[in-house]
Amino acid sequence: MKKITYCLILISSLSSQSMSSLNYTGFGLDVGESGSGIFFNRTWSKSEELCFISEIRIFDVKHPDEIIIQDYYTNRSYKFNDINLLLLPLFSGVKYYPFVGKIANNFAPFVSAKVGPLLTLDGAESGTFKEKWNTNLDYYFTLGGYFGVGADLLTSNSTILSIRVGYDILPMKGQIDGSDQYNGALVRFGYNWKK
Repeated sequence: MKKITYCLILISSLSSQSMSSLNYTGFGLDVGESGSGIFFNRTWSKSEELCFISEIRIFDVKHPDEIIIQDYYTNRSYKFNDINLLLLPLFSGVKYYPFVGKIANNFAPFVSAKVGPLLTLDGAESGTFKEKWNTNLDYYFTLGGYFGVGADLLTSNSTILSIRVGYDILPMKGQIDGSDQYNGALVRFGYNWKK
């Protein structure tokens, strides 16, 4: 029950009222060693150098040996070594801009770190969609994190384009689909707008 309460508090903070005039909301794409996904974030500025971040991600994990083969006779593609594993990190953390006032133009490099609960949804490896994600679904809770560097590109219409390179720390509770962790490098592209 405690975990669910913490998750609800984090989700409600994503849509809460502004804490200052330099807040923004956004979404983006994650591409990493372990898979890919999308994220939604909310950022609150404490000062010009420091921001607080809250985010939820949907991350589709891929098996390291997954391959797609095209059957040219039937024009269908088949996946081999496919796993059905979704990670839902609910992270919060900080974003620090070390070069405020030192770099001209609309380029703002930053360092960020985030931690929080990680919900893992492990679907069955075969069957219909309902059998994979409803009947045979297992779920686990752990703690995870992220740290990295990046840059915000401020545009003239109050939007912010972000690119980040970092490292995900995504541990599992025991062996899940052949691994006890899905850590790895991650590249993130984001689009944000000021609230």
